[in-house]
Amino acid sequence: MPLTEREARALLVMTRGIGWATRERALSAAGSALALAGEPKAYEKELTPSGVSAFRASLRDAQRLIDSLQAYTLLIPGDEGYPQRLAATIRPPHLLFVRGAASLDDPLPVAVVGTRDATAYGLKHTRRIARELAQGGACIISGLALGVDAQAHEGALDVHGRTIAVLGGGHEQFYPEQNRPLMERILAQGGSVISEYPPQMQPGRYTFLDRNRIIAGLSLGVLVTEAPARSGALTTANIALDEGREVFALPGSVENPKSVLPHQLIADGARLVTCGQDILSCVVVERQTPGVRPVRIRRAVIKPAVPAVPQPEAEASAPRRMPEGLSPAGQAVYEALCGGEMDFDALCERTGVAADALGSELTMLELDGVIDALPGLRYVLA
Repeated sequence: MPLTEREARALLVMTRGIGWATRERALSAAGSALALAGEPKAYEKELTPSGVSAFRASLRDAQRLIDSLQAYTLLIPGDEGYPQRLAATIRPPHLLFVRGAASLDDPLPVAVVGTRDATAYGLKHTRRIARELAQGGACIISGLALGVDAQAHEGALDVHGRTIAVLGGGHEQFYPEQNRPLMERILAQGGSVISEYPPQMQPGRYTFLDRNRIIAGLSLGVLVTEAPARSGALTTANIALDEGREVFALPGSVENPKSVLPHQLIADGARLVTCGQDILSCVVVERQTPGVRPVRIRRAVIKPAVPAVPQPEAEASAPRRMPEGLSPAGQAVYEALCGGEMDFDALCERTGVAADALGSELTMLELDGVIDALPGLRYVLA
């Protein structure tokens, strides 16, 4: 069947076993998804032999797969509705599956993130600040998870404000089920629910962490209200910094372990906030200057604090020692990276770890300060 570029891109994204890095190499080499669809074998080096076979299977089933997408708006980079801020990030999604009416290029988007297991304090003030932000004209971006995410969306809906939810899996595999009524309210009140994953894609630990780059990429700034030090919210804050966004944090009790990350962010230079106006007074000024990106906090990427251990100068060039306590997958990644930086697909091939499991392991290793993530899905030992 004849395909449009958007349909060919959808088939490529829906092909299992072809991840973002492989797609990016193939699209760069071919120039378009239509060119890839026309002769997948010509791009076997970029797609890999198994990827060519899988993509051909999707092409043979093209009509059914495309018909299954009728409920969604499909957006690819370059489309009028594809969010410009997200398109300018290091790793923009190749396709967005969208439900709802809210513009993804909102003039004043603010992300609100935090732990699923929030305290009463965190839930209360997350909702209050989100409400104040929405009343001030902001669009609330969050991940529709339990806890902080849900309260952020609720706060916007309380005042009939704009909100966008970014899913960590496909629309047809919605999780968590407890938040399905909230999703329907978002859509009913003019918001949007989006995902980069095909509708039938099962969510997993890696997909939830990976979608955080979209939450940060859509936004002018990210507010962390409650989260422990080892948290997906840390990933979102780090990505926000990498993309030149502002990071905000809500202080809490020193006795509350869920306030460890906000306090750490504040100590490292994030803006302390206690109300929506604290954020609006910052990002509104930036919004009024077309073409100027938000001011980046000038400091190192935030990571969980690790006490520095002075080393004798003579030991500076000593061979690296593998950290204790790594999982078998973590050990395989560490050994592979001892030879130098590698991209995701090369690591997947070298270690033999499945893509979903590898993505989760890489995120945990980064949070633990074992590795550093580089642009273009490349990794190096910290």
